[in-house]
Amino acid sequence: MRIALVGYGRMGRALDALAPELGLHVAARIDRNEGLDPDRLAGVDVAIDFTLPEVAPDVLRRLAELGIDAVSGTTGWYDRLDDVRAAVERAGTGLVYAPNFSIGVALFRRMVRDAARLAAIEPDYDVHLHESHHRHKVDHPSGTAVAIADDLLEAHPRKVRWEEDPPAGERPPEVLGVSVSRHGSVPGTHVVQFDGPHDRIELRHEARSRDGFARGALEAARWIHGRPGVFTLDDLLDARLRDAHPDSSDASTT
Repeated sequence: MRIALVGYGRMGRALDALAPELGLHVAARIDRNEGLDPDRLAGVDVAIDFTLPEVAPDVLRRLAELGIDAVSGTTGWYDRLDDVRAAVERAGTGLVYAPNFSIGVALFRRMVRDAARLAAIEPDYDVHLHESHHRHKVDHPSGTAVAIADDLLEAHPRKVRWEEDPPAGERPPEVLGVSVSRHGSVPGTHVVQFDGPHDRIELRHEARSRDGFARGALEAARWIHGRPGVFTLDDLLDARLRDAHPDSSDASTT
């Protein structure tokens, strides 16, 4: 399968290095400042977007117009998802988007949702989310942290909104605290804490390198090729669970 890398920064280079291991041929490498030349994309099956929030929606719409399936790991553009979805559905192509393409993060998010439902039965446990990334990361909190915060709000009945810590004053009990740090070259760490008067329960996902993100994006590229519609990494995970448990009526844990 032939892929194009749109956005050739750190993630683009990680994708390029790993693609041959998964049997994928990188047919085009396009910097985020370059336009999408149809000649350079001729014969491309799937394009993987790691650009910028202000660029990604136009990139994804253009790929759909060119009949190319897409994977988008860019975050911060989801307020324009409806426009992108309309373009993809109109073209009959496929798109997988996610704030984080690590399969481990997808599993972690499901564990967090289950843990939040369990912790909610004990009123003395409060919940907090912390994320840390390298100093070059633009969004703050990360797209992954926002997704995890939304997961917690959905699963925990006593939390109604999230705010970035530290608060100006005392934080109301219905508010989920989200703290952020940016330093060094940390690929990404997300920690969810359920803190009670006598103990603390902690779930932690720590990325060791960008290879986990790159592998997930490349696997998503193989999965989306020839599959029309707009999907998230949860859909890919559900498909894997169904394959692993074909006799189960509902393999999803969500």
